[in-house]
Amino acid sequence: MATIEKRANPAGGNSYRVKVRLKGFPNQTETFKRLTDAKRWAVQVEASIREGKYFNTSESKKRTLADAIDKYAAECLPQLKDPIHRIHHLKWWKKQLGHSTLSHLNRAAIVECRNDLKKIYSEATVNRYLASLSPVCSEAVKEWGWMSSNPCLNVRRYKEPDGRTRFLSDDERNRLLDACDKLPNHPEMRVIILVAITTGIRRGDIRGLRWKHVDFKRQRLIIENPKNGETRSVPLVSLAYDEMTKWAKVRSLNNDSYVFAGKTKATEGQPLDFDACWQKLRKLAELSDFRFHDLRHTAASYLAMNGAGLREIGDILGHKTLAMVQRYSHLTEDHKNATVTKMTNSVFGVK
Repeated sequence: MATIEKRANPAGGNSYRVKVRLKGFPNQTETFKRLTDAKRWAVQVEASIREGKYFNTSESKKRTLADAIDKYAAECLPQLKDPIHRIHHLKWWKKQLGHSTLSHLNRAAIVECRNDLKKIYSEATVNRYLASLSPVCSEAVKEWGWMSSNPCLNVRRYKEPDGRTRFLSDDERNRLLDACDKLPNHPEMRVIILVAITTGIRRGDIRGLRWKHVDFKRQRLIIENPKNGETRSVPLVSLAYDEMTKWAKVRSLNNDSYVFAGKTKATEGQPLDFDACWQKLRKLAELSDFRFHDLRHTAASYLAMNGAGLREIGDILGHKTLAMVQRYSHLTEDHKNATVTKMTNSVFGVK
């Protein structure tokens, strides 16, 4: 409930101090010159708190974006499978707008930063920067009560080009695997590369693999809570299975431990951050315009070129709709031609 206290000031006038107390919520206090304003504020605050829509104006005035990013980094980032890029993006936002109080963080400021990013990066990369900032603001609105709304939602994203289909040629694949042998202190990289090429699972899912997810008997990997929110399995066969079997010889006896775990005391018990090793491999293999995520495209492209249909590719990669795998349709043309030829020859008796 709300209480209003009339107070006299040294100038001879009056002010009205309002306190709103509701069980389970911190007390809210504000001072007004007019009684009508005090009553209106009390009613609005009580209603907003009961509806779960109230945010603390004083918090929004004293909290900065840097405060929000730090809180998000401590509470939310550890729950993400692969936060590497998001950490990088948030460091940039903190440098650019970290000094701004949340009450002054608006669409115009974010748009200006978006335009600066566009001078350096592609439309897709700029969109990723915006996508990293938006959940910080959402948490500040929904969980912490520091903001009334998320200004990122009103910032226009750039239209991105059609999805990439960059994949490894036979020569590039051989060079990449040979480069793994040039990093003897990082034997896990050969396993990681082969798993990525043969299964198409995302980097975050590779980092999140625990030994309990590796089913050697059925030759498969269990992917829990992937990007689309479903648990699925992917085949672990051939060379990837052989390399994983070798890697298992030095595994931890704890089934909950990570397959690829951190190597230092500071990172012990955490997923391995292999981005630096990947950059070395890419340089050693002389791969141009190639990202780790393109290993996923490589797996899909190899499947398409070896007769897999779009539905099979989508099932293996974990896509819910065929729209995401349409980019590989041109690679399945030979398979389609062979299928139609086989059908027509059978129907018309052509030998």
